[in-house]
Amino acid sequence: MEIKKPRPTIDIDSKTYWDAAKNKKLMIQYSLDTKEYFLYSKQLTNTADSKNVEWREVSGKGKIYSYTVVHAPAGPAFKDDTPYIVASIELEEGARIISNIITQDIENISIGDSVKVVFEKQDDEFTIPKFEIVK
Repeated sequence: MEIKKPRPTIDIDSKTYWDAAKNKKLMIQYSLDTKEYFLYSKQLTNTADSKNVEWREVSGKGKIYSYTVVHAPAGPAFKDDTPYIVASIELEEGARIISNIITQDIENISIGDSVKVVFEKQDDEFTIPKFEIVK
């Protein structure tokens, strides 16, 4: 029996992000009031009271802010992926995004490494932005 990986709930706050990912674009929100980029949870930023927000495509380039190597999978669906890296990526635009680092060289990952977005298509309806090291 095949175990399918869980998918995020796509709601009104995240729909633009996931739709853009299907088209190999990384979109995050931008506050016209504070001039800050942020990922789609206004509750976690200084823009919580701002209604003056728009989605913008960003470069997809950044640096590893922090990371962990996962050896114990987050459920049976991820067993074959271990070990894998979950990282906080600080994008050039200033926002942070949590994603996976795709690499065969887990031992040589460091905070501050440059990364760029890549898009991993799961099927016709779902694509996940992940990151790879830029040498």
